Formats: sequence, C-alpha cells, structure tokens
Amino acid sequence: MKLLNAFAEQIKVCGKLKRVWLTSFNIDIEFIETYVLPTVLGAEIPRTRMDYEALQLVLNDSGIDFRVFCDRRFIGADQNKRTSIPVYGVSPGNKVELTRLGINEDSLFHAKVIYLEGEYGRVLGAGSANLTLSGWGRNQEVFHFVSVETLALYQSLKAFFQVVFANVGEECPLEIRRAFARSESPVHFCHSFQSEAFISQLFGGKSLQRLAVWSPYFPKDLAGFIRDLKQNFNQPQLKVCLVADRVDGQYLRTQWSDALGQLFKDKELILCQNPRALDERMSMCHAKLWKTSRHLAIGSWNFTHAGANARVGGQADGRHNNIEAGFIIADNSPIDPLLGKVLDAHDGLFATDEQLAAEALVVPEPLPFDIAVTFDWASQTYCFKGQWHAACSPEQDFTLRLPDHEKPLPLHWMPQKKALQISDLPIGTVRALLTDHCFRVFRGDKLCHVGMLIETHTQHRRAQQYDDLKSLFDAMTYAGNEPSLEDASYRVRETESGELLLDGATWDGSNTMQAVGDPGEISYFRLFSASYQYAARLHEIEQIRTLERWVFSRPGCLEELVGKAAERIEKNGANVFSWFLAQEVNGLCELAARIRQRLPKNEQSVPLSRWRALFVAEPALPAGANDAYRQRLQQAYQVISGKWGTQ
Repeated sequence: MKLLNAFAEQIKVCGKLKRVWLTSFNIDIEFIETYVLPTVLGAEIPRTRMDYEALQLVLNDSGIDFRVFCDRRFIGADQNKRTSIPVYGVSPGNKVELTRLGINEDSLFHAKVIYLEGEYGRVLGAGSANLTLSGWGRNQEVFHFVSVETLALYQSLKAFFQVVFANVGEECPLEIRRAFARSESPVHFCHSFQSEAFISQLFGGKSLQRLAVWSPYFPKDLAGFIRDLKQNFNQPQLKVCLVADRVDGQYLRTQWSDALGQLFKDKELILCQNPRALDERMSMCHAKLWKTSRHLAIGSWNFTHAGANARVGGQADGRHNNIEAGFIIADNSPIDPLLGKVLDAHDGLFATDEQLAAEALVVPEPLPFDIAVTFDWASQTYCFKGQWHAACSPEQDFTLRLPDHEKPLPLHWMPQKKALQISDLPIGTVRALLTDHCFRVFRGDKLCHVGMLIETHTQHRRAQQYDDLKSLFDAMTYAGNEPSLEDASYRVRETESGELLLDGATWDGSNTMQAVGDPGEISYFRLFSASYQYAARLHEIEQIRTLERWVFSRPGCLEELVGKAAERIEKNGANVFSWFLAQEVNGLCELAARIRQRLPKNEQSVPLSRWRALFVAEPALPAGANDAYRQRLQQAYQVISGKWGTQ
C-alpha cells in the first residue's frame, strides 16, 4: 500500500509522536487497527485478539493523542473493534453557525485529513482516500503531505480542527503559535469552515480558460452544474475537461441530457480517459484533482455542488455544501499531462435511471439529537452528553443500551435547553466492555443508531486476565526470588501427605482433614510465596500511576486477585485454606492502601470508591476446629501484617 508507506515516512519525519489525528468520510476500523495503528507505533501487524490488546497497551504507554473522526452516519459501529482508540462521529447539521457556510443536516463530513505532530515538527496530509482498505490499498487515490512550517498553514489547520473538535463536544488542544521557520508557503490548506469558498480560492479572482478535474462522482444535472459554476464564479470563457471514473469501465455516474450534448458540441466540456491505466487489481479511480493554469488542488472535492462547496451566499435553492478539505498548490505546469485520450461523448457513456439509482449513496436517517457516551476506565463509569436539535419538541420514547448494563436507559431531555439529562452510571463488574465498544439507541424495539463509545483512562483497562487463581499465583511467585522459610508467612506448613501443620503441631479437630478442606491445586506454600512476592513488588513502587496499574489494570492485578479469590471462596465454602486466602488477599489490599496514602496524589486517577471495594469477605473457620487451633491461627497472622508494613 503506497499511501501506508508514505504515511510511515511522514512519521519518521516527525520523530517521537505527540498527536495523530485522522479524519474520513467513512471508516474501516479493522483496517485502522490492523495497519494504521501499528505503523504509528512501529509495531508488527496484529493477528490475534491479544496482539490487538498489546497494541493498546503500547499506545497507552506512548502517550500519543490518537483520534479518528468521521461522519456519524457512516461510522460503521457494527464492525469488529478490538482496541480502545477513540472514534468520534461528526454531525454536520448540528451547529447553527455553520448554516451560513451552506452546511446543514444533509451535508456530509467528507474531509480526509491527517495531522501528525512530533518532537521534530508537524506534518499535514490531505487527499481523496478514506480510512478504509479500499481507500489505502484498492483504489487509485491522490494524497499529499506537507510540513507545517508557516503560521498561515498552522492557523488554517487549527481552525479546521477547532470546529471538528467542537462538533463532537471536545476542546481542541492545539496551542497558540506566533512564529514559524518560514513566512510563506506555496501550499494553502483549504477547508469548508473558511469564509471564502474552495472554488473562489482555486480561481483566485482570475479569468480562466481551462479547468481539468478528476472526479468519480457528478451531479445528476451535469450541464446545469457547469452552467452555475461559470455564472456564479464569473468564468464565461471556462472550458472543462473531465477525467471521470466509469463504473466497470463503462458509464459515468451521471445522466445524458440535450444540454450536456450541446456543451460537448460547443467544446465547453470534454471527456478524457485516465492518462494512467488502472491496475487490474484496482477497484476504481477515486482521486479528486482540480487543475488550472496557476494552481493544483488535491483534496476531497468531487465535481458536484456539495462536493465543490459551490453553494454561495444566501442561495435558497435547497442545495448544501459538504465539509471538505485539501490543498491548493501554486502550480504553473501545463494541464494536458493530466488528461488522457479524448473520448467520443454519447448517451451510451452515461448512466440510466436504474444504474444511477444503484450507484446512489444511501444516507441513514439521522437521529433528532446528538449523543456521545464516554466510559472512564479509572472510575468504571459511563458519562453522557447530548443535545436535541430537531425542530420538534424532545420525545421521550428513545432508550439507550450499554455493554455491562442490563436494563435500557430512558433518554430524558431538559424542557428548555433540550440537553440530555442522564446521571453518570457506575459499572461494578466490567466484562462485555472488553470486546463490545458500542452503544445502541432504540425507539421502542427498533434499533435506530449504533455509535462507538469514547473510552478514557484506557491505561486502567484490564483486558488481559489469567485463566484461574492458580495461574495468577504461579505468575506472582515466578516474578521474584523465593523468601526464606523463616519468614512469618511460612508458619503454616504441610506434611508430605498434605496434612496441615501450624508450627509443627497438627490440628486435632474431630473431623480430621475433611474439615480443613482441600486446597486443590494451590498449595499453602504457593499461596504465601505469591503473596510475599506481590508485597515486595508493591513496596518498590514510588509513583501513584504505577501503583494504580499494579492494583487495577495489569494482568494479575490486585483487583483481579480479589475477584478470583472471592469466586474460589464462594465455590469451596468455609475451610482453612479459604480463611488463609482471604487473610493474604486482604493483607495485600491493606498494604496497597497504605502505600497509596504516602504517595503524591497529584497524578492519581482511580477514585477512592474503587479502592474501598478491594477486600474479600472473611469466611468462618470450619466448625470442627477447636478454640486453641483458631487462636493459634490468628496469632500467626498478627506478625504477618507487621512484616508487610501495614501496621
């Protein structure tokens, strides 16, 4: 994939990355996670679920601000998302201030932009390729990258992302910059949020003779669009040369008309073949190029009213502009090299009504409101933001369904402000969220919308776990050196036959070993050895973030130990091993809490409520144990907590 290789080269130019922001009309999340994300991280292509989880851990550790933006209606939330990278759905019609630019609810978020920022500089990319396997590997596309070395270029990209971030309810973190290495650049970043329309910027107020355009899509009334283009932008002498992608190499995605035939007859419109023959493995030519005698435009602009942002002023013709972006480059090179052989235009080169209907873009019906759902992995809490933007009064029959929350949530709206009114929702046990990254909006029993969750504090996301308690204890034990047998934790021992010893004395309970309970595959030595090693690791921690990782997120973390211990105790019931297991686990929880108290709190992110939940209910000792035996067990543990530093 040439674009992926070019992308990798730009990453090298930037050095250690700080930000990677990607925009697209539609997305293939599996393509992004399988190819784009590993390229950003310098990792191998993942093949298994755990490979993707490992990628997420590397992304967390890197500190890279990685974000994806696309049209909310084409987010493809039914795809198999395997990481927690944030994907934001942009709603073009939800901002009143954009209506003056011709952007409304019928507009598409169609810009394909890449912004990279690293220790060595910034790179901006724009072109025709969506974030899909087709866009980066199967279509003929055009994409261009430039180093951001001028204030004007930085300000234009900042203005673009400020509107995009605001649309999804986020604050754009781009800093105010006042000085750059260069003062001028032959490249201008043009986008739909600027007051001057794309075509006006491309034409530059000059009277032009020729315009060459590569485009796969056209308006149904192509002749009418060309007429409006010439009239609205004062280009009476303009002749248009089109390099058009043809469906299956046969016909254009527009219709024949008498007016179109007259344009061909008068040489005001010329159809040309692609000067570069398509590789047989390519699906289509999706490139968008606009060339005049003075400029070359590379971006997302199709040769349509909406795609070219041709709606100007206060036109009330029902038309709209899409959200587009790209580069306008000063270029005096001739136009002809961009054009292939002239085609003999006739009605057979154009689509029938049926063919046009088959090629038409099907836009899902939008919701009458915007909604964003965030899950904070630190607090294990859902947070909600939403705004009713339809002209009608808010309706109360919509519900929201979330992973790891069984009951549907009714969506309630404030009467005046029309803002979504739902309290934050804490989740006790997280399971489904590890593989299901979507929320679903229903109206009655009908599914209306599927959106992607925005996951924050993903460093606390515990996606990797051990199969059972024994595997966890084995890993804890092998993590360090074995302690000496004189350690207080080893006052409880077993005979060769498995009989429990306490300082060399056997228990004389009436039910003998049956009352003790079978420790299963986990020996007492393994239990105490694992606890010893875990306590030693906790004592070495000097940063609150590291402590939170060991307690809440890493495989085999303390929270996982608490859960697995509680499950085992519940399954096996009250016995001596269960009692010791609870003592060991609770002792580690107390130790972690003590260490938390002495560490600086400025970087902590896990709420106190999750810390307080770290305990295992202590089971009763077996009924057959005599009082002397119970007393000696409890005395043995009085020194253990002192050794761990919990007193």
